[in-house]
Amino acid sequence: MEECKTVFICTAVAAQGTHVFDIMGYSKHRGMGNDEDSHILSGIFAVGGYDWAIRFYPDGHGSACPDHVTVFLELLSDSAKVRASCDLRTGPRIFNSDDVTKFAPQFANFKRRSEIEESAYLRDDRLTIECIIIVFKKPHVTQANSLPKIPKIDMPPSDMTENVGRLLEEREGFDVRFIVGGETIEAHRLVLAMWSPVLKAEL
Repeated sequence: MEECKTVFICTAVAAQGTHVFDIMGYSKHRGMGNDEDSHILSGIFAVGGYDWAIRFYPDGHGSACPDHVTVFLELLSDSAKVRASCDLRTGPRIFNSDDVTKFAPQFANFKRRSEIEESAYLRDDRLTIECIIIVFKKPHVTQANSLPKIPKIDMPPSDMTENVGRLLEEREGFDVRFIVGGETIEAHRLVLAMWSPVLKAEL
């Protein structure tokens, strides 16, 4: 009876995009304040079929982190729910444009201002923010070619004792002869070696 083995393969599907936001005259944007509207918004860019933007708060977001700058990646597409990650040190998570999870990361004290101003991202009063976004989509499942299953071969039960006995009775294939008391005894070399280590050493 022929049997078939069915194989399905699941492949992760993702879209990746990089957005660079250059803020010229960084020092001139200091002092904007730290309320909700005191930010600079990048242009809108698309990754994975969704619209995104970067929010930059030069004086931090909220009064709890006055010594920090804040950078958010914002999902702009209406009524969208997306699993994505970005290089703002956030792992894969769900972005929902209908609530606060449309922003990443989920904390306002992104970097201390002193770290930003001493880093390679700030040169000649120009701050460069680079954001790499990976949007994870529904996995793709395909069926591989079905391969015929190799038939199972059932081995017959061992009947070695019966077979050896038949060889001795039929007196076929003897390859060793002993003379004991003038009588010739024939035997199989392999059988003798299997039954007696002493005879095996003498053969």
